[in-house]
Amino acid sequence: MRSRFSLPVSGAILFIFLLVFPAAAQVTAKEAWRDLRGQARDLGVMIASQSVTDYGTSLVAQNVRFFAQDDPAAVVIEMPELRVEPRGDAVALIPSPQFTIRGQPAPNDTFVISVTHSGEILLALTDDRIALDLVFGQVSATLTEATRAGQRQDASFQVMFDGFNGSARVEREGSVDVALESRTTRYAFAFQDSAGDQSADARIDGLRFDLAGAEWDMLSDEVGSLRAAFDAGFFARLMMSTAASSGRSTQTLDGAQIAVNSTGGGSDFVLDISQGAVSLEASASAVELSGRMAPYSGSGRLDEIGLRAGAPLLATAQDARFFYGVNFTGLSLSPEMMAMMGATDLGTEPITLIADVSALGRLTQDLGPEFGQGSAPPLDLTTVSLDRLEASIGGAQLTGGGAFAFLGGMLASMDAPVPNGTGDFVFELIGGDALLTRLGAMGLIPPEQQFVARMMMNGLGRPIGDDQLRSEVAIRPGGVVSVNGAPLPF
Repeated sequence: MRSRFSLPVSGAILFIFLLVFPAAAQVTAKEAWRDLRGQARDLGVMIASQSVTDYGTSLVAQNVRFFAQDDPAAVVIEMPELRVEPRGDAVALIPSPQFTIRGQPAPNDTFVISVTHSGEILLALTDDRIALDLVFGQVSATLTEATRAGQRQDASFQVMFDGFNGSARVEREGSVDVALESRTTRYAFAFQDSAGDQSADARIDGLRFDLAGAEWDMLSDEVGSLRAAFDAGFFARLMMSTAASSGRSTQTLDGAQIAVNSTGGGSDFVLDISQGAVSLEASASAVELSGRMAPYSGSGRLDEIGLRAGAPLLATAQDARFFYGVNFTGLSLSPEMMAMMGATDLGTEPITLIADVSALGRLTQDLGPEFGQGSAPPLDLTTVSLDRLEASIGGAQLTGGGAFAFLGGMLASMDAPVPNGTGDFVFELIGGDALLTRLGAMGLIPPEQQFVARMMMNGLGRPIGDDQLRSEVAIRPGGVVSVNGAPLPF
């Protein structure tokens, strides 16, 4: 049978409970309390209470304090009571509905945070499994006091979770499965610094966090540990998502107040480490920003923004894929923003940029503490590809794609003046001449620069339609480059 954790949590207490709770299938309330304190002490965490009442079916400790034995004032968790209730093979830990976290990060700096909640922690353990579940409807934390250098600070901070629940399962040999979610998350803060007042508040709907993995205990700083972990089945996957978000912020800079409002639709973030490689994907939709700094104001919107990246983590005999991509789709700016840039005549036509590049190659060393420290380069590439290029602005559109293959690999061209290989790329530009005319009419590009731009466009592209140019770029061994059959330089 493999070991697991399943948990809900209230603030910093969860960390203590995860580490110190006894691994027993069934315990009484008195045994659970005794073992909790004993094992916490072994880890340097002291749990003190004014009194304890054992009701048989439950135990209540009054005026409980959690603190580190080697630095008792650094962080102290204080609660009026902590209830412990055995429930079959599980134990319920029920902190006071309100408790306090006090901290002293520096000798003359202090903070006090008040935590309120309506929930409990359910913990079930065996010799090979720990199951913990968070059953919390609401949790909030509020900064009630802060001092710096002995002076009371005019600062505030509050974070609130509504519909907050979670679960986690962690196998003792290294597997992890954690999920946390909050139906609505809100936070707000305000403080003063040398520049003036600073504040912000935000709301996030549908916040979710998922973490899964296996064989995490195989990782270490030793050379070769990453390869050994992957051979044993190591993987890690982190996923975060939101359904919608909004926020406001104000700050003072050089005596001027800057105010920014933002809203967003759904967003996703996925980080995956498995089978000797890492990949990342992130995206957000319907992003809107507006702001003002007297006498200026404006707004902008993005239909979608995204990032993609991936690479191998281990040295391989065969080629692996590297990739990177970004997209800014449907960026539109308000007339006020366009006027600030002197581009009012461009209107509010959306701007799009999409670029995806990839490569086939291999690492010559595993990622680790000695990566890149040898005499040989740690990376060799076979091909580099422009998988997609799409850019549009002011009615003009540029598209392109192609690939370049190194002869003998990239390392064979390290000492050459130009990379040695074969490549073919195709680019098309639609509406370029019309865009130059518009930019010239707005005074953004002087006539002489328009002349140079048109000369380059016509020299590098051949007409295939009305205001439509195509460039076929060929790269051949020895650094020979031609465009539409004509060698460069012309």
